Amino acid sequence: MPGPITLALAIVGVVLAARDPRRLAPGILLTLAATSLVTTLAGDLVTTVVDVGALLGVDDQSRSLTQAALLVGVPALAGLVLGVVLVVNGVLMLLRERRSPAHLLSLLLGVAVLALYALGWVTIAGGFGGIVVVVLLLAAPAGYLGLVLVAFLLWSWVYARLAARAPVAAAVVVLGAGLFDGRVSPLLGARVARGVALARRDPRTILVLSGGQGADEPRPEAVAMAEHAASLGMEEGRMLLEDASTTTEENLRLTRALLLERGIQGPVTIVTSDYHAFRAATLLRRLGIAGHARGAATARCYLPSALLREYVALLRDHLRTHAVIVGLLLVPTALLLALVLVRALGL
Repeated sequence: MPGPITLALAIVGVVLAARDPRRLAPGILLTLAATSLVTTLAGDLVTTVVDVGALLGVDDQSRSLTQAALLVGVPALAGLVLGVVLVVNGVLMLLRERRSPAHLLSLLLGVAVLALYALGWVTIAGGFGGIVVVVLLLAAPAGYLGLVLVAFLLWSWVYARLAARAPVAAAVVVLGAGLFDGRVSPLLGARVARGVALARRDPRTILVLSGGQGADEPRPEAVAMAEHAASLGMEEGRMLLEDASTTTEENLRLTRALLLERGIQGPVTIVTSDYHAFRAATLLRRLGIAGHARGAATARCYLPSALLREYVALLRDHLRTHAVIVGLLLVPTALLLALVLVRALGL
C-alpha cells in the first residue's frame, strides 16, 4: 500500500495538473509518487521472492544473490542498455543528419552514461574508496537532474493527451522552423499539415503561420509556410502571416499582438513538433496566453536528441530554481572536498 507521503505527492500533483497542466511541477510530483510506489512494490516483490526461495529450500547465499540481482542488477543493466541505445542513436544521427551540437546530444549523453559505468568499475576494482565517496555524494544532484528528465518525458506524454481534448481554438498558430533552400522542410511541412487539419475543424478558426527570416534563409519562414498551406487546400482568406519572429517566445508574443489587432480573442492552439509541444505550452502559460500546444509527428531517430535539447532548454527557462536545488545538493560534496583540502595542507 502506498504511504502517506506518496499519497500526498500524488494528490498535490493531480490538483496542480487540474489547475494548469502547462507546467512541469505536476509531472515532478507525480513522478516522485510513482517512483515511491514502484520502489515499495519492488521491495515487496524482492521480499516475496526471497521468502519463496526459503520455503523451497534454497540456500542463503543463492537467495542473497537473487536479492542483489533484483535490487541492483536489473536497474544497472537497464542503465547500461540505455547508454548503448543512446550511443547507437547518436551515431545514426551523425550519419543521417548534418552535424550540429543539437544532433550530438544523444551521443554525448550515451557516452557519459557508459563513462560512469566504466568509472564505477575502475574505482571498485582498484579500491579507490575516496573516489567512490565523491561519486556517491554527486549521486544526489545527478539523481535530481535525472528525475527532472524522467518527469519531463512522462509529463510531456501526458500533456499531449490532455491537450488533444481541448476545444477548437479561435486561432491555430503554426510555429516556424528552418527552411531548406527557401522551401519548407519535411519537419516544418508536418507542422503546417497538422495546423491545416486542425483549422479545418471549424470554419471560423484562423490559421496563423509564424516565423521570420533567419540569417541563412532567403525569405521569411511564414511566407513559405503559407504557400505550403495553400497547396494543402487552405483558403488564403483564413491565413495570417507573422513574419518577424526568430524565437518561440517571439512567435507567441508577436502572434498575440497580431490577433489582438484584428480583434481575434479566445484561446489559441499552438502547432509545433511533438518534442517541442510541452515547452511551447509552458511559454504560453508564462506569457499569460490561453490555449494549448499540439505536436506534429517527428522521425523517431531524431527524437532522443530533440527531447534532450528541449529538456536543457526547459532547465534554462527555470535556471534559478534548478541551480538553487542542485547547489544545495552539492553542499555535502563541497564540505567533503574542503575537509580533504584542509587535511592535505595540514591545517
